[in-house]
Amino acid sequence: MRKIAFLMATASTGKLTGELARREKILRDIAAKDTQIDIYGLEKDPKKSHLGTIQSSYEAQLSTVEDLECAIAAEKAGYQAVIIPCGGDPGIAPLREILNVPVIPPGSTAKHLCSLLAPRFSVITTGKGKPKTILLHERDGLQKHVSTHPVGLTVPELRTNPEKAYEAMVREGHSAVNEHGAGAVTYGCMSMGFLMVDDRLTQEIGVPAINPVKAAVKTAETLIDLGITHSKRIYPVPPSLQK
Repeated sequence: MRKIAFLMATASTGKLTGELARREKILRDIAAKDTQIDIYGLEKDPKKSHLGTIQSSYEAQLSTVEDLECAIAAEKAGYQAVIIPCGGDPGIAPLREILNVPVIPPGSTAKHLCSLLAPRFSVITTGKGKPKTILLHERDGLQKHVSTHPVGLTVPELRTNPEKAYEAMVREGHSAVNEHGAGAVTYGCMSMGFLMVDDRLTQEIGVPAINPVKAAVKTAETLIDLGITHSKRIYPVPPSLQK
């Protein structure tokens, strides 16, 4: 039995309601039958359990501190892999420094799958502004990432207006394919992934839409099955935590 933790420090593990419960069901539907996957959090009071929101580098840095504490607890509880809950993959390096189990960055995972399928790919994400042409995605070594397309909606707006969000994703997906030559697309926001519209979007725009939620779960299962994790030579335990 594989055991995977989807980190969400603000959630009450095993006592989820509303949107968090819906998302946990989606994760479990994606996972294999012999996988246990939980939204794992540190909130003791179920009434205070809630879904976090990250819309800036500042918020991403703040969330990393909570994710570190949550991840340590998850590993101690026997989870064999953890998934970062944000498509921007905040905290990947410090999480790997403090953990021995695989740490799955959903955004990077989906981008790498795009790069396996196509010579060029684009990212559809939240926020406002015009599409940005990308020459090199340096952090992940993904030179096939050619453009990023904001849909004109904030994360809360996307969650409360799923059909409007889908229409915007279709619009920007067509732009990615027709104007930037993308042969695959993925999402820069996990809330987009939890809309579960990737099959519809793939049919609409004519190229694969890679869902980072699905990609993260299946990659976690694969790494557990292969017995592979990150190297402690590359991500050594911080000196302050060494015994």
